Amino acid sequence: MEDSYSLPQRVAAEGLGTALLVLVGPGSVVATLALAGNAVPAITGADLLGISFAFGLIITAMVYALGKVSGCHINPAVTFALALTKRHPWREVPPYWVGQVLGASIGALAIWAVFAHTGIKLGMGQASFNEHTTAWGQAIFAEAIGTAILMFAILGIVDARSPGDLAGIVIGGVVIAIIMIVGPITGASLNPARAFGPEFVSALGGGVTHWDQLVPVYILPGLVGSGVAAVAYDFIAKPRIVAEPVLEAVTHPDPAGGARQPAATV
Repeated sequence: MEDSYSLPQRVAAEGLGTALLVLVGPGSVVATLALAGNAVPAITGADLLGISFAFGLIITAMVYALGKVSGCHINPAVTFALALTKRHPWREVPPYWVGQVLGASIGALAIWAVFAHTGIKLGMGQASFNEHTTAWGQAIFAEAIGTAILMFAILGIVDARSPGDLAGIVIGGVVIAIIMIVGPITGASLNPARAFGPEFVSALGGGVTHWDQLVPVYILPGLVGSGVAAVAYDFIAKPRIVAEPVLEAVTHPDPAGGARQPAATV
């Protein structure tokens, strides 16, 4: 199935998916802060739930829309873990990462376009942690374990032995759950590209940046956490490893006996 789409098509799909993830996810943070005004706290528990659903729902939509094209990784940590466990070719990791990072930057630029300088002023939905109240080790562990849980859930639902047609719902749902726990600590990036895009655009707009946190908290722990989760899943479940497992999970045979069709169509 993956041969039906060229590498440029798949990279473009990764870029589009990551761009929309950043526009809707971090964009929902900016929208919440804009609506809060001078309220204290600026983000309540109910607001956090709403933000987590924004992330979860856009990921669900992207899995069903783009999973059949590129596998809908839209996350460098997911691509890395899939390559590490031979589910994705290593030669395609760099172009996928380029597509994801460019997409995240475009998505952050779209936030800037929607909210103008208010978006920069309100932080662009950046993922960061308060170094005065949260220890570095605590933040690193939160991002690592959050990304590990996400990766473990992804592999579980796209396993050929799991119920079909549920990949998008399960993946989006677990993102909601993780953000509810990790969000108050680190912003629950769970995605190096999602962390980079808003940070980069905030720098372009003269806003606050947290570059010193990016690599040690929002890039390396995610890569390590996802890799460990993928290896652990293979050890525990011993699945039938296939290339592009998300693609396999979100497509199914045409009932009329024709070619494989998307699991969800417009």
